Amino acid sequence: MSVREIVKVRMVAGSLVVSLPQSVLEPVGLKEGDRVVVEASPPRRLLITKEGKIMTSTQRLEMEIDLLEKKKIAMESDLTYKARQHNDGMPCDQGMEDNDVAILMLMQLVRDRDRLDVEIAEKRMQLYEVQAGDVVVLRPGRAEEEVVPSLPLKTASVWYHWIDKDGHGYFLAFVNRKGSCSVRRFDVDSGMAVRSEKNRKGDFRDSFSAYLEKATLLHLSKPPRVEDCKLRLPSSTLVELRQQIKPKS
Repeated sequence: MSVREIVKVRMVAGSLVVSLPQSVLEPVGLKEGDRVVVEASPPRRLLITKEGKIMTSTQRLEMEIDLLEKKKIAMESDLTYKARQHNDGMPCDQGMEDNDVAILMLMQLVRDRDRLDVEIAEKRMQLYEVQAGDVVVLRPGRAEEEVVPSLPLKTASVWYHWIDKDGHGYFLAFVNRKGSCSVRRFDVDSGMAVRSEKNRKGDFRDSFSAYLEKATLLHLSKPPRVEDCKLRLPSSTLVELRQQIKPKS
């Protein structure tokens, strides 16, 4: 159930301030210290989104595989149960008293179980592509190794957090495509796109290495197409990226 209140806007130290009452804060669990994304929705709306926990693509795939394996176990139990009814001549489930119907039901369970095996194998392949397709690199001056995702054959993007010499933060989206690479910058606070550099030949790790020396690798559960972020990042993408950067002290 939505909660709506009317509050006044005040001017404090040159900034407009809106005080949100508890009746609005409690339903969404918003409290002091929480991070939020504020987005303008012209002509008369402001959207405030509370940052929440994120799930990586690896974690999601592992959960999907676990669920499919549990479904397979349940299906095998049902298969054993129905086979016992048929073999011992003690039908319990509807239709099992008919020999032809019973055999079809058992065959259907076997077919569905085998299809689950295929789906589990496909999910394991996806998980392998996410995990084993990564490249481990060691940057100069850093003691720890960093895993940098390899880009698949289809156009994809790798995301980083980078701070310029003036201390302003940006999200960088690197793309390799047809022998060339590109980088696009997005303001870390607003998500607005900033002027990008010209495309360069080769791999982004070589062509834009100056960025990577001081950048932090980020992960997105559902990366957007960079072509769809010409003006700004989607709100969900901005929230997920900002959750992974350290707040300013």
